[in-house]
Amino acid sequence: MQEIQVKVENDHIERLTAAKPLLALAELIWNAYDADARSVRVDFEAGELTKLALIRVQDDGDGIPFEEAEGFFKSLGGSWKKSGTRSNGGRLIHGEKGQGRFKAFSLGNSVEWISSAKGKRFTIGGQRSNLTRFTVSDPIPTTSNGCTVEITDVKRDFQIRADDGFVEQIRDVFALQLYETSDFEIVYDGEPIRARDAIRTVTPYELVTRMSDGSEISGTLEVVEWKKKVDRRLLLCLPGRFNFHSMVPGIHARGFDFTAYLTADLFQQMADENREGLVELDPAATALIDAAKARLREHFRAKESDRSRSKIQEWQEAEIYPYSGNATDPIQRNERQVFDVVALNLSDYSNDFEKAPLQQQKLIFQLIKVAVENGAADLPSILEKVIELPKGKQEELAELLRKTTLTSVINAARAVTDRLDFLKALQILVFDAKSKKQLLERSQLHRIIAQESWIFGEEFHLLNDDEDLTSVLRSHLKIFGKDREALAAEPVFDTEGNVAIIDLMLSQRVPTATDLVRRHLVVELKRPSQPINEEVLSQIKKYAKAVAADDRFKASGVEWDFLAISNHFTEDAEMDARQANKPRGLIVEYDEPHTKIRVWAKTWGQLIQEAEGRLTFYRRRLQYQANDVQALKYLKAINSQYLSEEVKQKIALLDTEAAE
Repeated sequence: MQEIQVKVENDHIERLTAAKPLLALAELIWNAYDADARSVRVDFEAGELTKLALIRVQDDGDGIPFEEAEGFFKSLGGSWKKSGTRSNGGRLIHGEKGQGRFKAFSLGNSVEWISSAKGKRFTIGGQRSNLTRFTVSDPIPTTSNGCTVEITDVKRDFQIRADDGFVEQIRDVFALQLYETSDFEIVYDGEPIRARDAIRTVTPYELVTRMSDGSEISGTLEVVEWKKKVDRRLLLCLPGRFNFHSMVPGIHARGFDFTAYLTADLFQQMADENREGLVELDPAATALIDAAKARLREHFRAKESDRSRSKIQEWQEAEIYPYSGNATDPIQRNERQVFDVVALNLSDYSNDFEKAPLQQQKLIFQLIKVAVENGAADLPSILEKVIELPKGKQEELAELLRKTTLTSVINAARAVTDRLDFLKALQILVFDAKSKKQLLERSQLHRIIAQESWIFGEEFHLLNDDEDLTSVLRSHLKIFGKDREALAAEPVFDTEGNVAIIDLMLSQRVPTATDLVRRHLVVELKRPSQPINEEVLSQIKKYAKAVAADDRFKASGVEWDFLAISNHFTEDAEMDARQANKPRGLIVEYDEPHTKIRVWAKTWGQLIQEAEGRLTFYRRRLQYQANDVQALKYLKAINSQYLSEEVKQKIALLDTEAAE
């Protein structure tokens, strides 16, 4: 029996004995790997009252030679591994600090090494209460080789058994060694860890990142892709791929299960200086980690592109893909991209979908296509009721769609093209020779414009539709928080004492510090066959004067615009609309105290031209030109009672041609 006195150099033993269970167990397995073990077993024994009473790590490696035991244990901060980078069997070794044996004490208070090497078997024992003293037994003859580490007086019931999910964590740490070294295996708590069969590919990348001072930091990134589901991790490693820190990679890689290993001399330098615990705060380390994440994104972006093309081609060959030919405009391209995102995720998430008959898959794809075209809000219902996707997977896919900009692009682009189609449709309604004669003012034109009030400007919102001036007053008072019922008890009449029914009232909030500045727009619509004449101008002026004369309408910073619209002017009315030093269409302006009131008259042609002008930039970017066919399709979505017989016939003809 002999004793070994540990010579503490620059390291602190207590810090080592606070290691996490994964690191402590990994160190013991690494020691076995570096000793050229072919097999390592990690077993556990329960106590009478505890789940863990003994932890045993047993290997068939070279063991610790009796003659070298003192050198192995007496020094902390140095190791035989510094003399070379390969084991006797040629394996790349992992550690250089000789600290692994002390991390075993983070699991239990008593640790014993039972070593068989070079014909001698002996034990080395230590207690956590005195980590500077180890006892070595006298050797006895043996014919075997290997080392067994037994940890007793376990500190607590660590969650490190196989049924705690710890096998996967050990697998991640040693995946590359298990993959590359065919003569090495780990059996953990009775379960063999077969990473070699579970790994799909291993892809290495050399990384170099330049710091602001001109220095370069290099490292190696190895991306392991698995054939089965794993928790994605980015593992930081010392040379030899010894993992000392695990983190979430923080990238999107749909459908890929991977573990990434980032190895760098920088990390060894930090470990030698006892700074490895601050790795995520070190500027050089974080720069290298960021470079690794960027490379991971590039790696899986390329993988995703290849896989997506292959899968879509498979669907096309099966004739279930709902698109054919090339997309003709940006909207179609974006719709296809959103469809592809949904379909590929569905293929990944749902085994039932992949197993479904082709006709059922085709139907589901058609439903998704319609949902994408009409707005992604319909998708959750389809995913739940038709495809029966689990709730958790629905939420994952919904979150993915919320994050992608393509859905927003489609919605915005669709809104623009819908408006361009509407403007073309409006031209058919008010300019077509037969249509404009049949178009009714209140029951048709009025109702259509009320649904498309954006034509007067994006900033306006509709307040009143086909109501009298008293209702207009109530809406006005509501904006300013005044007592509507009391102030609007007396009705509002025009200047001749008549009840005045306005077609539309819109309002715009002008952003100010007080939020009290408003601009109201009162619109009088005239059917195309009714020109703007002196009578129409007189009518719209009466509305304006009624507002100007009623103190209840007065409010600081409020502007009122009254607008009459039809196809053309009479000669007299045209003169009123072309006054010197006034904008075209401005008939009269009343500058009342605190309130400005203007009366306008415009043609449908002017209004359409102004609206098209606001959409010109987007139309050019989308490379979209509305035509009669698109316009009639848009009108088809409008309630048929709002359309003239001429327009209904045009739509019916279009449907007949499409059917043929």
